[in-house]
Amino acid sequence: MAIGGSSSETASLVTRVHYRVVVITLLVNSISYIDRVFISVAAPQIRHDLSLSSIQLGLVFGAFSLAYFLFQTPWGSLADRYGARKIVAVGIAGWSLFTALCGAAWNMISMLAFRFGFGASEAAVSPAVASAYTRWVPVSERATAFALFLSGGRIGGAITPPIAAFLLMRVGWRWMFPVFGALGILAAAVWWGWYKDDPEKHKGVSAGELEKIRRPMPSGAGVSSSDSPIPWYRLLRSGPLLMLLAIAFASTLVWQFYITWFPTYLMEEHGFTLKEAAGYATLPLFFGVAGNCIGGLVADALSRKLGLRHGQALVGFCGLTVSALLLYLGSSLAEHRLAVILLSLAAGVSDMTLGATWSATVAIGRQSPGLAAGLLNSASNMGAMFSPVLMGWAYQNWQNWKMILLACVICDILSAMLWVGIGLKRSRS
Repeated sequence: MAIGGSSSETASLVTRVHYRVVVITLLVNSISYIDRVFISVAAPQIRHDLSLSSIQLGLVFGAFSLAYFLFQTPWGSLADRYGARKIVAVGIAGWSLFTALCGAAWNMISMLAFRFGFGASEAAVSPAVASAYTRWVPVSERATAFALFLSGGRIGGAITPPIAAFLLMRVGWRWMFPVFGALGILAAAVWWGWYKDDPEKHKGVSAGELEKIRRPMPSGAGVSSSDSPIPWYRLLRSGPLLMLLAIAFASTLVWQFYITWFPTYLMEEHGFTLKEAAGYATLPLFFGVAGNCIGGLVADALSRKLGLRHGQALVGFCGLTVSALLLYLGSSLAEHRLAVILLSLAAGVSDMTLGATWSATVAIGRQSPGLAAGLLNSASNMGAMFSPVLMGWAYQNWQNWKMILLACVICDILSAMLWVGIGLKRSRS
């Protein structure tokens, strides 16, 4: 640990390394979402070549989310115990392998198996990063850090559709999978070589930075070194955590639409070509990047002024309420391009709440942040698992996207109301 040098040198190092940790996790999340999202662009050809119905294609989408849901909490517990360095590296290597294998799928069962393995491996990343942030990121900056990390996913998702469409038209969907899967090998090597579980063991960390990382909020919201790990059954006695899990489920039920059925919706409901749909499909993710960054900064600023609980709840309530309004307006308009812009803005405004959600969750988890984050992401991906299947079933039976999007509006409103409860109720541990 580099703690020598002048006071000016020490000051210059106070915030440098933990910012780099956030940047590298942002890049890892970008790659994870690239591998997660590009299948939606290839979905019509995959459905045709493998002779899948809309419901079967929904099951393929949902297989990833089922595995992602099942393995979040175990990976989170392992990250708390063994550190994020090992867990993230193993996760990246695993998801890269299964991504490549998807290109060799010969029927629905094989594609389901490969997507399940992909989801099980990728489930390691988010809870492990949450555990890493409690070691590396000051509590007063965590909503922003989580927002930036989650923005990485939106960036990856945003740049993917046009790239995927380009590859799809030139090499076909089967070769797309190994091409995208190869990105993970480089990411795993960089992570393993640079990241350290303990900030004290990183050569670039100064004493001033260590002091900043360990400093609690003025309200006393930091984690005490005497706290012992909290088992999952005790965490689930926390009323605010249960409400956060419900919010994660409902809001992800809505957001999953954008990375599964949105390109199909644009082509079938608004008459866009594949190229046009791929372009417009990037908008929710670009808006999500802005929403995440703004929401994280605002949540941290309000938390410093109002306290963690009230600051985070205010951002959560306002973000989901405005998102519901934009989603309703976008689904009702006949003008195609304006409708798509409003729908995409709804996704971006909803993303303003994510930094607050994750920051609130790891605060409740205290010395078990990976476990708490795993529970949150399990609930989120239960929503992700059901979303494409339910939407595929609804569209096949109703043939009405407006009704489907109205159900999404209701989910956002219910989630906003739960944030009110979090703002009024103190957590139990």
